[in-house]
Amino acid sequence: MKLYVIRHGEAIERSAAVREEDRWLTPSGRDEFRANARCLAKKGIVPDCIITSPLVRAVQTADILADVLGFGGEIRVSQELAPGFGVEGLFRLVDANGTPRSLAVVGHEPDLGEVVARLLGIDGSLPLKKGVIVALKLDPGLPAVPARFRWLIQQGKKLSELPGHGKAG
Repeated sequence: MKLYVIRHGEAIERSAAVREEDRWLTPSGRDEFRANARCLAKKGIVPDCIITSPLVRAVQTADILADVLGFGGEIRVSQELAPGFGVEGLFRLVDANGTPRSLAVVGHEPDLGEVVARLLGIDGSLPLKKGVIVALKLDPGLPAVPARFRWLIQQGKKLSELPGHGKAG
């Protein structure tokens, strides 16, 4: 399965006036993520399924992704991807969605960085910048077998190495 792990774009700062789950993307966050999504579109990638955290900034990121890629399906919102997400939750999502050939998940740090590291068999976490798209190849039927890192898109550029970690898998 091809897995696209996506951290939401830049959101407004935390404040007492706006609940954490209601924070929305900034104009620059929208623009930067749109540039990243365009890189994915240039590769001709349209995932079978897009699942997002229910937090506003993640839903907005998923909407931009779907729009840029021409995704015609339903964007699924899952509480599973809210803060506190882990590898076990990822495999529950995969199972609940019929083990798609390709899946995009949109969520939050530090959860996504920990999930990517664990899938790759790396100790600790891989901090993911806002709006990053990480492409992995994994076999959900063999969760003990590490995923393979394929590439990542950050700041509108495709990278074939994990920043600070070199090539993985």
